[in-house]
Amino acid sequence: MVEIRRRRAGGPWTGRPVTGGPVDDEYDLICVGSGIGGCAAAAAAADAGARALVVERAQVVGGVTAVSGGQIWIPGNRWARALGMSDTAEEGARYIDGVAGGNNDPARTRALLGAADGALDLFTGRGLDLRVIRDLPDYYYPEAGHSAAEGRYLEPVPLPAGALGEWAGRLRRTAVWNMGAGTPGGGTADPELVTGQALAGYFVRAALDAGARLTAGTAVTRLRTRDGAVTGVVLADGREIVARSGVVLATGAYDRNPDLVRRFEGVLDDHGTGSPPGITGDHLGMAAPLGASIWSLPAARNTVQVGFPTGELDEDGTARYRTHWVVHPHEIIVNARGARFADESFYPAINAGLHQFDGASQRLPNWPAWLVFDHDLAERGVVQVDPERVVSAPSVEELARRAGIDADGLAATVAGYNEARARGRDDAFGRGERPWSLWMSRLATGTGDGNPTLGPIVRPPFHAARLARVQAGLGSAGLEVDTSARVLTWAGEPIPGLYAVGNATARNDMGFSAQSGTSNLRGMVQGYLAGRDAAR
Repeated sequence: MVEIRRRRAGGPWTGRPVTGGPVDDEYDLICVGSGIGGCAAAAAAADAGARALVVERAQVVGGVTAVSGGQIWIPGNRWARALGMSDTAEEGARYIDGVAGGNNDPARTRALLGAADGALDLFTGRGLDLRVIRDLPDYYYPEAGHSAAEGRYLEPVPLPAGALGEWAGRLRRTAVWNMGAGTPGGGTADPELVTGQALAGYFVRAALDAGARLTAGTAVTRLRTRDGAVTGVVLADGREIVARSGVVLATGAYDRNPDLVRRFEGVLDDHGTGSPPGITGDHLGMAAPLGASIWSLPAARNTVQVGFPTGELDEDGTARYRTHWVVHPHEIIVNARGARFADESFYPAINAGLHQFDGASQRLPNWPAWLVFDHDLAERGVVQVDPERVVSAPSVEELARRAGIDADGLAATVAGYNEARARGRDDAFGRGERPWSLWMSRLATGTGDGNPTLGPIVRPPFHAARLARVQAGLGSAGLEVDTSARVLTWAGEPIPGLYAVGNATARNDMGFSAQSGTSNLRGMVQGYLAGRDAAR
């Protein structure tokens, strides 16, 4: 058996991690899933002296974390304080209280944010290195009380791939563009990991360095139970592994399960996901027979973006989708009437608009929806004019007829939007005026002045692409957990030996998912809490 380098808790990271040899038949804690939540739980348990195992069904590790933007949203964090920024966890909790629309439990919000410092103490001791993304404000700054102009968003400092040892080649690749300043190493002998890959890499390394074991390409099919308590897992090959202290479900959401998507996210046709294969709601299937409580947000409060299929296939043979953020000029989103219905530069507004329900007609008036743009945007390569997805025409009216959009409505909308562009302000929806949207648009366009999201739709040919709904590895529904990440029954009692973390859990701590970085926050902190509780 290969020896794993260990060190006392709180000391500096001491070396390059190794895999640790074959999987045994018994551990203290088994973590199902190798994203930030599973690896955080394993690292916290192993750091406290427990034997921990991370089981990943895919051949690669890192989960949804590796394909995320890599942000962690932490109010009052130490890196912001070092820059002289004044903020606290309580200020962050009050911000969430104000924007959650009554969907959060304030006690859970404060417990989550209040535990972030303890989690950071552990994981920075295991090598986690973060930095503030400068000038990036909260989504709802400045109109929401207790919002912050900057300091709450953290990103991982680029991590040399070689720091993962033999696991470097088995870290899931990311297609997400960088939100901060880090860039890939570009073919160097030891390239740098950035964004979600870096964040996942830090936590994989933390788990291995703490002494946890990690195995990939191994699926857990069900929980092992005795007298109502979870005592381990059963693998796809029938092998049973005992977990003396419990099992952590860190399996992500259910993007790849059409039945669960329809049940919890509403009936919107033509949808895909940017999450990796394997995100199929396994946590719900495993925990429900034990009486686990499943709690759900309204679907309009979840993070669902719009985009297109790429024409490529994922490793499981399903269509690969990509999101499209409408932060460039020369593009708008319209419904079948040809009308705009939201500030396109702010994706939570688009998602809420898609879920608006008209009681008189008993339909969703803003779905289906189309991206309408002119040839200026097409030439920039922002949207590929694929004839299988995009229709084109020499005039706006003809474009509408070919796309199945009301021609008079679209012509009036485009004319009104162009007039707004000439005035320099979108009076209808305030597009590009939100500081967060403006930051994102300037990053995407490289334009530093004015409102770069506004650009006229005047240059033919004109194009329309019917949009798909693209999920982001998040779900409206999840397992209800307590402040130690223990899964609760419908009666509010913990299921002995069962924990859940991150995207597998209900969002009644945040009350919504439209604040980037909160999912990684939840995975890290809940993993820390679960691992420490199990190791007691």
